[in-house]
Amino acid sequence: MLQAQGLSFSYDGLNTVLESIEFTLSPGEIVGVLGPTGSGKSTLAKILSGFIPRIIPGEISGDVSIGGKDTANIPIAELARHVGLVQQDPEGQICTLQVLDEVAFGPENYQIEPSMITDIVADSLNSVGATHLLERPTYALSGGEKQRVVIAAMLACQPDYLILDEPSSSVDPSGIVQLRQVLLSLKQNNVGILCIEHRLPTVLPIADRILELKDRKLSNWVSQVRSQIEPPISPQLKAAGSQPTISVTDLCYSYGETQAVNRVSFVAFPSEIIALMGNNGSGKTTLLSMLGGLRKPDSGDIQIRDAPIRIISSRDMARRIAMVFQNPNHQIFEKTVWKEQILNLEVLEMVSDNLLEDAEKNLKSANLVGIERRNPFSLSHGQKRRLNVTSVITHNPCIYLFDEPLIGQDSFGRKFVSEILRKQSETKGVSIIVTHDSNFVLKNCSRILFMDNGSIMLDGVPKQVMDRLEKMGRSEYADMGVEY
Repeated sequence: MLQAQGLSFSYDGLNTVLESIEFTLSPGEIVGVLGPTGSGKSTLAKILSGFIPRIIPGEISGDVSIGGKDTANIPIAELARHVGLVQQDPEGQICTLQVLDEVAFGPENYQIEPSMITDIVADSLNSVGATHLLERPTYALSGGEKQRVVIAAMLACQPDYLILDEPSSSVDPSGIVQLRQVLLSLKQNNVGILCIEHRLPTVLPIADRILELKDRKLSNWVSQVRSQIEPPISPQLKAAGSQPTISVTDLCYSYGETQAVNRVSFVAFPSEIIALMGNNGSGKTTLLSMLGGLRKPDSGDIQIRDAPIRIISSRDMARRIAMVFQNPNHQIFEKTVWKEQILNLEVLEMVSDNLLEDAEKNLKSANLVGIERRNPFSLSHGQKRRLNVTSVITHNPCIYLFDEPLIGQDSFGRKFVSEILRKQSETKGVSIIVTHDSNFVLKNCSRILFMDNGSIMLDGVPKQVMDRLEKMGRSEYADMGVEY
């Protein structure tokens, strides 16, 4: 049994993150943990797996034990064989350049016979639907593909207990269905599983019990399940004769011999909120990066209003477009939250009293007030994501390109993103967001572009696209239920 008794923790000795936590995880049990962004869920995961306080310092009290043995007396290498951790940011956990090497890394360190490692790697990748990634470089994977590979790497270590910190955050709906099957299989093999999630539908159907971490305390979750599918926020319809804000024609892009985007064409009109959906590796992030001017197409054309993107300067692109990357850590450059918040204004030489006031209002709307002097890297994953959003929109660009803005977001964060999109629509701006969250799309978006193998397979009103996907045998993209 993996157990915590009277567990309390503080990073700085002043602010308590966890207080008197009592927790048990038995072999063959699946436990889900919910909680608001920044409530300490990832901290709990790192304590149970031994990262805190061995690698990450802080003041800790109480006991953590495995099989009745105090983990403080277990060497970290031995503890890692018993407790595996899939962290919230999969990219930060990858330590090799090839998928094969990454999944084999743990078994090799445990000196397992090479002939057995080959089978372990194959089985682990197959269990998460990632066999096709075996020969791929890890740096060329999409966010969801990286998440699958990291989960496979932990499965290859064959731990007694597996802790997953938001394992579904970047995974497509078919991957979530597969993840559930993997966890149920591990349960049958007597592995204890702790699954931390904001996406309640991921873990609710398979969990033996659900806990909630809130206000530093861990308690049983009380279900308040209700449908979150509400009428859309009604983005403005395009006016007759209006000119498109974005025009894309026959766009292509390849990574070597891999065709990532293949002859994509579409237009986006003022006030549209467009969801860019599709399975992991279907080309969504690559397409978004070309729209933002970060990648040059192999062929095809992009126009922003009447100007081809190839003749627009980098500074003008930055003025017109707000782009949020998939990994929040890739978009943090300053040493304080406030400096990060106004960095765009300073770089674009747009600092003014009005825009500085807007910057303060945006921080408040993101619930980031009072932490302006903190280092952004000390924030939770969800807080970093909200800071990414607020820092790129303060200069009022006409186009939003957001790659997975809902990762790490609780109900407050989802409402925050929803409100940002609504305001953009009301001012005739265009928003294109990459997401797997069908619930959010049905409520907030006016249109779906669904990608498959680098091309746009479906383009239409969200409900119609969802119905079509269901008829095509891809019902996993339909409503997944409520969010926490």
